[in-house]
Amino acid sequence: MKTRCKTFWAFALTAALATFALVAVAQTPTFQLVPTPNQYTASNGLYASSASSPSDIWAVGTTTIHFDGKQWKVFPAPGATQDDPHYLRGVLDFSPTLAWAGGYGDNQGQVIDQWNGQKCERLKGLPFPPAWHADVYTMSATSSSDVWVTGSISRDENFQLFFEHWNGQSWGNFGYLPGGVGILYGASQDATNDAWAVGSQIVSYQDYPLVLHYDGTEWFNLTVPLPYGISELLGVLALAPNNVWAVGWQNPSGYPDYYTNLTLVYHYDGSTWTIVPSPDTPGTNLVGIVANSPTDMYAFGYQGDPSGYGFDTLLLHGDGSEWSAIRSPDPRRDPDFIDDQLLTGVVPSPGNVWILGNQWESSQGICTGICTLAIHSTNAQ
Repeated sequence: MKTRCKTFWAFALTAALATFALVAVAQTPTFQLVPTPNQYTASNGLYASSASSPSDIWAVGTTTIHFDGKQWKVFPAPGATQDDPHYLRGVLDFSPTLAWAGGYGDNQGQVIDQWNGQKCERLKGLPFPPAWHADVYTMSATSSSDVWVTGSISRDENFQLFFEHWNGQSWGNFGYLPGGVGILYGASQDATNDAWAVGSQIVSYQDYPLVLHYDGTEWFNLTVPLPYGISELLGVLALAPNNVWAVGWQNPSGYPDYYTNLTLVYHYDGSTWTIVPSPDTPGTNLVGIVANSPTDMYAFGYQGDPSGYGFDTLLLHGDGSEWSAIRSPDPRRDPDFIDDQLLTGVVPSPGNVWILGNQWESSQGICTGICTLAIHSTNAQ
């Protein structure tokens, strides 16, 4: 590997004074709330999504749902229960008869599930050294014979990032990034020799972006410009070798606080990473990014509710050079607590944008806690 990084992941949420939500500056495209089912009474989060067509879309997290072109339905993941949930962090949908999901379980370590068009089955899993505990954090692919699975592997508090590749017939171990590690939250690739993964690392007790690149030979750590304070990246989108976007949050105070964080957007032009200006009202956090085209992109996440006690959905639009806030619907079903977050997105066809995540419900249907959330637009530019 070209670099070493000594990192660990820290996570903190602190209460703060109420902040005001972003004011939308554009009216189109129009996103609408779409009903989604829930498998459990609580803990129905959605963290990753993928589609092979507008009538074949998967969204996974602590629950698994599928869209057949008309409605979303629950498809229980093998072995997962509300008491022993699986945290599926990646999904790849190649066709109606082939889809993969990857993540980890509280009591099982790494999890790989496969859909064959009839049922979802647990795969044997990736090969790891004995006594090592592995968790899958991201998945990306250019085809069903070019799949990257990345995550964290540990033994006796010795942590390393792992990189496994599926060539259509077998898994190959492409090594580890030595030393303590952070967390990888997002992955994307546009070619067999151009794959990216982003996340968070800690250097000298401060959070900093973690950006990893595969150039066709090996994975290595890249240095990116840092905003003042602390920051981390949660989503990445590779459109071309000279057009890669990454999003997350920053906080000049030096403390992670979702009520005072600011949006963070990076762009790579093939040679240099730069920070791109984005709406930065306090309390705005970006989690992911999708594109209808290189000039029609959507970054999403959540922002502090004006009440100061919850979160509203956050949606930005990018035209390839500038980013602006656009209107994003919120369910607002529980008048006492609001927690709506957009965490994953997919564009199964031109102009057809789905963005999914979580909402908090207190008395709607089976779910009385963290419940699924989806918004949809069919008039993307």
